Amino acid sequence: MIRNLTASALILAALTGAAAASSAQPRLNAGDVQLAHSAGVEPGRYSRAELINIIDARQDGETSRLNYVLSGANRTSGAATGTAGLDQLAASAGVEPGQFTANELQRLIIAKADGDTNEVRFVLSGNARAAANPAAVVTPGEAQLAAAIGVDPAQYTLAELIALQPQFD
Repeated sequence: MIRNLTASALILAALTGAAAASSAQPRLNAGDVQLAHSAGVEPGRYSRAELINIIDARQDGETSRLNYVLSGANRTSGAATGTAGLDQLAASAGVEPGQFTANELQRLIIAKADGDTNEVRFVLSGNARAAANPAAVVTPGEAQLAAAIGVDPAQYTLAELIALQPQFD
């Protein structure tokens, strides 16, 4: 069994090396070069995620998303604040950057890909982020922890209640 796994790993490594060596661009693997050609762009200019985004935008006829990625704006906007990834997700979801969380953007992208219009409307409405206050629901364990220190359990999260417990040596 171990010999089969070792042989499989060696074959995989050899094939990966052969694919990289057969690439037209020495620093790129053959898959990225092929993906760039499928996207109709120069190999090595865009990341794999950007290439997939370009192909998807072309297939979906989303010219604004396509132009956004092709312009490179997804790489620079918000880079100082760490939101470049969120901006790229927003472009993929077809919404304005800065309006949705990463989770909501992922939900939108998946819902659009699946054709789930109800989920798309739900996320776009903002109802997806109307989550209940986690401290508002009191579990029996939280009630016991709060009683031990004499506080209202609805005013604290579980982590806060644990942090408030007296420390014994």
